[in-house]
Order: sequence, then C-alpha cells, then structure tokens
Amino acid sequence: MTVVAYIFLDKDRAELIPLAKQQRELEEYVHGLEMQCREFLIEENCSCTVPFKDRKEAKRLLENVQAGDVIFTLHAKWVMGSPKEALQLMAFLKETRVSLYCVDLKGDIVNKTERKLQINEGIAPLVLDLCKALSVTVSSKSHSEAIRAGKARKKKDGKYSGGPVPFGYFLGENDCLQKDEQQQRIIQEMRSLKADRWSYRNIAKKLEEEYQLKFSHEGVRRILLKE
Repeated sequence: MTVVAYIFLDKDRAELIPLAKQQRELEEYVHGLEMQCREFLIEENCSCTVPFKDRKEAKRLLENVQAGDVIFTLHAKWVMGSPKEALQLMAFLKETRVSLYCVDLKGDIVNKTERKLQINEGIAPLVLDLCKALSVTVSSKSHSEAIRAGKARKKKDGKYSGGPVPFGYFLGENDCLQKDEQQQRIIQEMRSLKADRWSYRNIAKKLEEEYQLKFSHEGVRRILLKE
C-alpha cells in the first residue's frame, strides 16, 4: 500500500493555501488514521478549472496508482471538478480499488471504511449520490438554458418561439407569425366594444353568438392586453 498526498497550489490564487500549511495538515490527518505518507505530489502552475486527469502531477498519479493505494488531499473540489468529472474519477478509483480521502469531507469519498470490527458506510455513498444529483441538476439546467437561448434567437429573428399560436395570427413560412385578417377584424371589433365600456364577459358572449368562438372573459382580456 502506498500513501500519497496531493497538494494543489492554485495558479489563480483564488484557492491558494501555502505549501507548508497543506503539508502540515495532511501529515496530521494521515497520522490520525495511523498511516504514513510516502510521497507528496505538488501540483503547481495549474488552474482549478483544468480537469484533474489532465493535470501534470494528477495524470502521473492516476497512471501509477495500484490496488490498495490511498490518496489524500485537503479539499474535494481540487480533485473533483464538475459532477461528471467527479463521477468518472470515483468510478475509476473504485474499480482500481484505490481510496481517496478529502480532509474537508472527513473521510474516504470512494470506498466504505473499516472501523474496528464493523464496516462503516462512511461518506462515500453520500458523495456519490451528491455527484449524481448535481449531474442531473447541471444537465437539466444546461438543457433549460439551451431552450431559452433557442427561443431568444427565434424571437430576435422574428420567428415564433413555441406554444399555442395567439388568436389573430397563423404560423407561416420559416416559423414566422403572420396576421390572420379575419381574426384581426374580430379583434378590432372586440377593441371597439371594450371602448364602448362592454365588459369582458359580455364581449365573450357576443363572440360566441356571432362567430361561434368560445372565449372566457379572461381569454378576451388577455387577447386585448396583447394588442
């Protein structure tokens, strides 16, 4: 079994913790688990946005770990990256039978931990579920953002962005709304009636009697507000 400590010196300084402080805290944590660190890997001149597997020292670490090895680091966010990257990393380490301890999470985030004569689930299942939940959330958010962006582009180009076609229009070529002349005349009549102080409810009744159009008083109000 080889115990390795991964130290990350943030190039952007946003998450920078001095080398000596990281080394001291890692040594104390490893010693508390009755282990001894054999090697310190120091990741320098690297941004936290770079995927863990693409970093120089991290890549070397992942290429050389073997079953039974243990990795320690101070902060989970330094190695986990996005939810997708975190799940991939945890799956790889679990398959390789390597443990990853994050001091800020106070445990092995990959495997169950043995404590005395009992098997303790530890935090690994919690972290895995968290990553899965975040992955779904991020995916859903990205999908929603893509839909909103698509609708914004269509609106900018004068195209209809979806949903029921509003009364007074029809969907023409290139997904563009075009005025329906007959329905526009009805809307004009609705506007004249409202100007004559007709109620929305009475206008709706007149539309049904003369044009066989069934609108609620609220539907009539919405049509006139959009005009």
